[in-house]
Amino acid sequence: MLLLNTLALSFFALLMIPMTVGLCLKSPRMVALPMIATLVLFSSSTWGQLQVENTIYSRGVGVLNFSLINMLLFVAGFSILLRKLAVPNSPHLAPPMSTYFIGFTALLCAHIVVGLVSGVAFFDIVSYTGIINVLNMFIFMYFVIMAYRSEKDHKKLLFAIVFLAGLRAIFGLVRFVWFGGDTANPYRNFERLDINIFFFDIADNFIASLAAFWAAWLLTSPRKKLALYKRLVLYLFLALEIAAVALSFRRSSLIGLALMFAFLLYRLPARRRSQFLLLSAGILLATALIFFQQRLQYNSTGNFISALIYDISPEKDIETENRFYELLAAARSVGGNWLTGLGTWGTFTGDQEVLSYHLGKFDFIHSGFGHIILKTGLIGLLLFCGMLMKYASYYFKHCKSLTGHARLLADAGFAGFLFWIPTLLIGTPIIEFRTMLLIGLTLAMPFIAANIKAPRPPYVQRQHHRQQPPSPLPPQTRSYATT
Repeated sequence: MLLLNTLALSFFALLMIPMTVGLCLKSPRMVALPMIATLVLFSSSTWGQLQVENTIYSRGVGVLNFSLINMLLFVAGFSILLRKLAVPNSPHLAPPMSTYFIGFTALLCAHIVVGLVSGVAFFDIVSYTGIINVLNMFIFMYFVIMAYRSEKDHKKLLFAIVFLAGLRAIFGLVRFVWFGGDTANPYRNFERLDINIFFFDIADNFIASLAAFWAAWLLTSPRKKLALYKRLVLYLFLALEIAAVALSFRRSSLIGLALMFAFLLYRLPARRRSQFLLLSAGILLATALIFFQQRLQYNSTGNFISALIYDISPEKDIETENRFYELLAAARSVGGNWLTGLGTWGTFTGDQEVLSYHLGKFDFIHSGFGHIILKTGLIGLLLFCGMLMKYASYYFKHCKSLTGHARLLADAGFAGFLFWIPTLLIGTPIIEFRTMLLIGLTLAMPFIAANIKAPRPPYVQRQHHRQQPPSPLPPQTRSYATT
């Protein structure tokens, strides 16, 4: 019976893969949109739950070692490769990022070879606690860019994200008010604090922040003349999304939201900055007060700043009390392997009691950049940082030429990138499938906006003319009846 099930599953997979590739090539938006909807609507975080449950992102892991949604992403990546081979000069595949994608792919392949030679199991090398999610991020970024290629498509993309974010926020609000908030609540379940939270998953906080940025962008845009009722709806939507972030009590989310609003302030005309500064200062102040009263009051009797850094304060002994001990222990474990790291399968060692929150698993650390150094050394860090710098330079190069919805899409993407900076510094994004794909989505947005407005390359026009040489004879008109 087991053999028959295996054969049936294999036959189904062989049948579905070419069909999925064909769909990705013919209508990639039909695959990309359900994936985006899944990322927005379904949480992936189980940390903080008393009873850990499987999420949609772990379906299939027990049999295939990769989740089903990750397998779909790999198939989508194969379709991107076919499209690139068929149309090598396509402007819709983010060519400025290709060097870093190839670099990370080569780096991962090198680790696979070294790991296999060293006797490490293949699926330990490509596990989610390595750097496989960086590759997933690149693939998803390319696929979204390929799927949304017209001005009409990018309007649908932004509308879909905001609409789904609104649904997610309403769900979180109902759960917070009437059902005790998110069940993944380490403050209540582990630390025994009397706190309900909106969303614990950092990805949910990002989605709410991105929707809040969209609403604030429209409310402050000098070129958008909105009716009174529309402005009222946008203000209510903005308040809901900011409440979702504030009542989640995540420090990295609060700092990320502040960075997004600071960026919006930067891009506004000088005459509108004072008005927005008052609005944003009021919003952030109210958010900070809620944050302090409901969460940080349990960690400090001092001011807001001391409470915000209660676990990384210089006054605490880094060897026994400071959260940075984890990074120190990881740095000691790297030893002399700073160039190449410990391998994607590598682990660090440290005081088991101080690191009890790791629950005995030392194959990741709370820093995205630190995690990359631990696994791939300075080589991986330079590739990753180079990719981020290339992305930022691409945005600033093209943003001034964009207007309307294209500018909104690009600005939202770059603001989303700013949101992720605190998480890349002190969070665990690299090991989280949902988080890395959402980072890929934010990276894709400015490329989509710029590619829509990009003129047709001159060499394409020249090739087009070469393919249609002038006829040596004048055109003839048929005078007889068609048969």
